[in-house]
Amino acid sequence: MQFLLTLLLFVTLSAPVFAQNQDAAFATGLQEHYKTVKSITADFTQRKQSLLFDEPLVSSGLFYYEKPDKIRWEQQDPSATYFILNKDEVIQFDGEAIKKSTGLNMQMSIFRQFILSTVDGSILNDPSFDKSFLGKNGKMSITLVPMDKRMAKRLTKIELVFDEKTLLLDQLKMHENQNDFTEIIFTNQELNTKIPASIFQ
Repeated sequence: MQFLLTLLLFVTLSAPVFAQNQDAAFATGLQEHYKTVKSITADFTQRKQSLLFDEPLVSSGLFYYEKPDKIRWEQQDPSATYFILNKDEVIQFDGEAIKKSTGLNMQMSIFRQFILSTVDGSILNDPSFDKSFLGKNGKMSITLVPMDKRMAKRLTKIELVFDEKTLLLDQLKMHENQNDFTEIIFTNQELNTKIPASIFQ
């Protein structure tokens, strides 16, 4: 979760513009597929590696998404915390207390847009990134390199791995520099299952 909050400090997403190259078909197909997706549930494992740490920081938990604008990022291990965006309400549990606020500020709006555009693939059409595609063994690996110099000082690249058959995002890896990165692997993903309303409350 921390890497996403850090991202808010320097990423602003531009309006989608489809890539004018041979890889546009994949990006278009991905977004067409997600027009039929109403909800996503998944397990996640996050690994943060940095020269500042003796060992990588590993956490795991659950991710929930319900169209159009409900997100829950729930860490279960090594400690129980969660973060919810429900329309214009923000709910945070830090392990001790629940904090609620109404009205999304600019950072929260960017955070939500980043999550949604990464899940449905529309980030692939963001003109502020240089993109390269590599399809292999049923996976589509996509590298996004920020073109803005200020952004590049904080984030050298984003790597996305999609399953070419299911079109699900299996892996997200964000590189802050040559040595520091955060990697998230999604497993047990399910689409269009009924999510109880209490999950987003």
